[in-house]
Amino acid sequence: MIRKYEITGFENVVERINKPITKFGGQPIWILEPQWPISSGWNNRQMMFIGQIALTKNMLGNKEDLMLYIFVTHPENYEDTFFDPDVTEWNGGENAVIIQPTNINNCEICSMKEGPTLFDEFNNKIEYIPIMREAYDPEFISDEEYRKLDSLQQSKYFEAVDTNKIGGVPNFFRGDAWPEGEWILLLQLKCNFLPFELRLGDMPLLYVFISKDFKKAGLLIQD
Repeated sequence: MIRKYEITGFENVVERINKPITKFGGQPIWILEPQWPISSGWNNRQMMFIGQIALTKNMLGNKEDLMLYIFVTHPENYEDTFFDPDVTEWNGGENAVIIQPTNINNCEICSMKEGPTLFDEFNNKIEYIPIMREAYDPEFISDEEYRKLDSLQQSKYFEAVDTNKIGGVPNFFRGDAWPEGEWILLLQLKCNFLPFELRLGDMPLLYVFISKDFKKAGLLIQD
């Protein structure tokens, strides 16, 4: 069994959050110097801040406290129709995950402390604290193994892993998409069923992975 922290809801927070906690929206609470990632293809456009994950010691097997910041190239308001398909790619240059106290990999950064952030359908930029409960996923089942299961077993596995969560195992639906190397799932979000806008495809599922040594992280999307 794989430990996870299932996200069962989101609490709207009107007052600005200034503590280094797990949250979505608002502005990042930097532990070290700001490292705001820049789009690789859009004239130094700042990526949009999705949220930050406070990974406390031993939460997912990590030996020290870490803060991870998640960014994507994204529309800046509800009326904006901008979309770059490279945002879905692991190395597309249009998404980034920063780990502090370690540094970002393979992405340009700027020293801006603040920048674009999440909005809802009314263009409100409210911060959200995830409501979580500790639970466990079954061991990961590959696409090939999944197809060999009977319908009842498939349904049971799907229901167990198809949740918004920190940790656990990914619910891939377009073939196994593990990055090359040794990684664990940090975050899974069903983008179309959130109280804020994440326009990353038609029916996108967002995955954030962190390496088993907790020194690198990255993001990909299946749609």
